[in-house]
Amino acid sequence: MSKIPDYVIFGIDSSGNPIDYGFVRTVTDDNELIELLNLRLKVFFVNQVQPLQDAKSPFPLTIMTCVGIETLGEIFVKRKEGDQSFRFVETLKQMHQKFSHKPNGKFKQKLKEIWLEKELSNLDSFAKITYKFFRNTMMHGYQGKGVFLSYEDTVNIEINDELAFIKLNPDWFWNRFKEYYEKLFTMVKLAQTNNPEKQNCIQYIKNNLLE
Repeated sequence: MSKIPDYVIFGIDSSGNPIDYGFVRTVTDDNELIELLNLRLKVFFVNQVQPLQDAKSPFPLTIMTCVGIETLGEIFVKRKEGDQSFRFVETLKQMHQKFSHKPNGKFKQKLKEIWLEKELSNLDSFAKITYKFFRNTMMHGYQGKGVFLSYEDTVNIEINDELAFIKLNPDWFWNRFKEYYEKLFTMVKLAQTNNPEKQNCIQYIKNNLLE
């Protein structure tokens, strides 16, 4: 893979000044690299997605929330061979405990009745269901098939066992992402060098961004 040229803008520094890849490649302190990545994501992602929430644009907002979840997974979660959903799912589980819960028998039975043609054997958490029936279907067809959005009917997340679907409030979903994003970067900067999330983050910066 060809590396990004030094003169390409990487993001901003702590004073808000633009910095390029050449500058970031001179940084040797791991915590400084982590903070520069944090600032990069704020200026290029969080600050640019926020207007979607302000404009009450539920579908684009929630798609970009999924992009953010995927990004945090790429940065902080070690890849699991043969499981493309793993990083997204593990990150989503950390955002809220309901996503880590297992669907009960009633939910799974109804899901089978609705989606006869789909492989459902590995759906062992609501995070995986969200990946399969929302993240994938929104990204590839711009529609939710088993996870639906509502500002009016829920203030956070609701799971309907009778009809086998999840209902999300788009604002809550985005706000939970932002809270977890801030918490994760704060934790990693304070963590010891051998912390797995910190190691994954540094590896992501050096191997995925700078090389």
